[in-house]
This record gives sequence, structure tokens and C-alpha cells, in this order.
Amino acid sequence: MKRALLLLAFAGLAHAEFKDGNRLLRDLKEDDYFSKGYAMGYIIGVADMGMGIIHCPPANVTAGQLKDMVQNYLENTPAERHNSGDLIINRILKTMWPCAKKGTAL
Repeated sequence: MKRALLLLAFAGLAHAEFKDGNRLLRDLKEDDYFSKGYAMGYIIGVADMGMGIIHCPPANVTAGQLKDMVQNYLENTPAERHNSGDLIINRILKTMWPCAKKGTAL
């Protein structure tokens, strides 16, 4: 609970949007390893920040799988690309792997 409140407090104070969906997709499709690596790092960082709070993926999910999910979503929903990258990534992961509500069985 404290972790969730801390996350919300920081989100309200400053919300840095380093990438929108257009830029994230462009970086994922670039030929150079730096752009692809930067995009992968961004996806993994956002996923790590929301893990256990916003989304609860299984333990065996790979970084490549996360990348494929994000790239697939961005390619297939161009109307959403103007949104911030963190919003898009968290939306995808929450839809796929929502966290169980407290007091309910897994």
C-alpha cells in the first residue's frame, strides 16, 4: 500500500514523458542497436515500475515478449500512439495481466 501511495505521489508531482508511442515505435523499428536498446530499456523500466501495482505478469515473462507486445500494439493501434509511452505500456500489461484484488483467490 505504501508503495502504491508513493508511486501516486510522484506521478502527481512530476510526470516526465520521455517517449510517446510514435517515438517508441520508431525506436523499436530502427536499424541501429542504440535506438532499439534504448526503447527496450524504456519498456523494461516502465514494466518494472508498475510490477505488482498496476500489472502482475507471470515470473517467466521475457523482455523480448514485452517488446513484442508493445510493438504489436503500437503497429495495430495508430490512434493511440500520441499517448505517452508509459501510459501505453502500463495499459497493455494491465490488460494482459491484471493484479488480483485483495481478498480474492488467484
